[in-house]
Order: sequence, then C-alpha cells, then structure tokens
Amino acid sequence: MIDNVLLDIDGVCNRFHYHVFNHFGLPYHDDSYYPVECGWDMVAAANKLAGCNRFTTTSFWKSITREVWATAPVSEEFDLLLEWSKDQVGQEHIFFLTSPTLDADSVAGKLEWIQRCAPKWMHRQYMIGPPKHLLARSNALLFDDSDKNVKAFKEHDGESVLIPRPWNSMHGKNVIEYLEEVLPWF
Repeated sequence: MIDNVLLDIDGVCNRFHYHVFNHFGLPYHDDSYYPVECGWDMVAAANKLAGCNRFTTTSFWKSITREVWATAPVSEEFDLLLEWSKDQVGQEHIFFLTSPTLDADSVAGKLEWIQRCAPKWMHRQYMIGPPKHLLARSNALLFDDSDKNVKAFKEHDGESVLIPRPWNSMHGKNVIEYLEEVLPWF
C-alpha cells in the first residue's frame, strides 16, 4: 500500500524543457519538436533545435536564470497527479523532489515555482538533491521523467511511474491516457 507520493518537479509537474527552449528562442511549440535521438541531453537537444552548436553545457545552464526556473508553466497532468495523490495518501504525505543544478538560482527558482504554482499546503513539502532512490521504500511512489531515477527507485524497493516524455523510453505515449491506465494499480 502506498502512503507517500514523491513528485519530480521539472518535466513532471512543470514544462521546464518547453519553457527553456522558448526562453532561448528555439522552435519548440510542444514536445513533438523534441529531438528524440538526443535522449536526456537537453544541451544536445537545444543545439539540434538551433541547427548549430550554439551552446556548451556550461553556457546553456548558466543562461537559465532564477526567473526561468520560477516561471516554468505547470504540466498538463500536474493537477491530476496532485489530486490523485491527495486522494490516495492525504496532503501531509506528498512531497516534491527536485535535483537542481549547482547554481543557487536553480534552487531559489524552484522554490519560487513551488510557491507560485503549488497549493499553499505544499509550500514546505519538498526535498532537494539528486539521490532520489534514498527515499525509496515499499510504501513510497515516485513520479519521474527519468528512466534512471525510476529504475534506481524500483531497485531500492520503491514503486515508481515513468512519466512519458520524448527524452525517455516512454516517448510517444499519451501522458494522460497512460496515467489513467496505471494509477488504478496503486
């Protein structure tokens, strides 16, 4: 039985990729524009969209300001995930998980995003850091867009759902339809 739900922020609760690519003026109207062959590598995807090697890893990530992190639009499934989670485990057992870059503006912007986009009861329910699998246990469910995070969480006895995105192994699936199919199992 699930009694804790962990929600990844970027790529699950918000449309960070969309927002960043538009911030850079790249042609990205929806996820069908994402170059699937780039996988998880956002810098390679940005360069592919730009049609040249416009970005280095350092220049790309340093160009993302606090405001960009803070103003990423919510994902289409954010409300569904939040309401489903609240119905399953109650408000006090839902947490955001996020792995910021090394830039302090990333952390600050993500916290501002929580305050701007999440209900007030979620404003202090977050955990920050890359080792999400350390929170895995049989009664915890992670929603994430990273194959690696989902796999590690399962390997440490947690439950997890990979949110279909063009950069992961579930690319091409309709997210809402997929969630309506898998959520009843938990």
